[in-house]
Amino acid sequence: MENFVKLQVPVTISYPALESVLKKQLVGEYIPKPSDDTEATAYAQILDVGLAGSSAGTGEIILRVRIRILRTLLKRDNVDLYVQAMPGYDNTTQQVYIRRFNMQAQTSSRFYNSSLEVLINKVAYNQIIQKARVNLTDIIGAELIKANGMLATGVEVKGLKLTGEVEEVRVQDITPKPNRMFLNLEVQAKVEVDVVDLSELLPA
Repeated sequence: MENFVKLQVPVTISYPALESVLKKQLVGEYIPKPSDDTEATAYAQILDVGLAGSSAGTGEIILRVRIRILRTLLKRDNVDLYVQAMPGYDNTTQQVYIRRFNMQAQTSSRFYNSSLEVLINKVAYNQIIQKARVNLTDIIGAELIKANGMLATGVEVKGLKLTGEVEEVRVQDITPKPNRMFLNLEVQAKVEVDVVDLSELLPA
């Protein structure tokens, strides 16, 4: 007899692992990105990206973007932008994305910070936030292989032995912590149930 069961599987991802993906996607990008349709020059270029959890315990992450300002009016060597962000997860694309954010510049000049924030925020969403998406397909796939391996040999739970195959894996919740990000996966499987110890099923 086949039945559908749902299992909750906690998964943790380190910030350095997420950061390495963001570096590949963002470092070297120009803001705004040059286009064949316009001759406008870029405001800035992204030099480096860092990612950490927030120590405030608010379920947020801190994205640091180091840029070089290229325009004459606000020209400086390097400037750090700090993005305080609330991450979300898209089960369709299996991507972690930023669903809410606040971006600030940190230099010694308050006027420069304000001017730069206005300038960057005009293009920040499309150029930085939209590209700051991390695909978790490989991680989800690894958990799928692990779950199918367990069900192939059989999983014993309170006198029952479950065998079968996982049909779907979905992220139910995503929780940023100061040192890593936690994902709660829901694994749905079609299983056959064999009773191996009837005494385990009887009330105490």
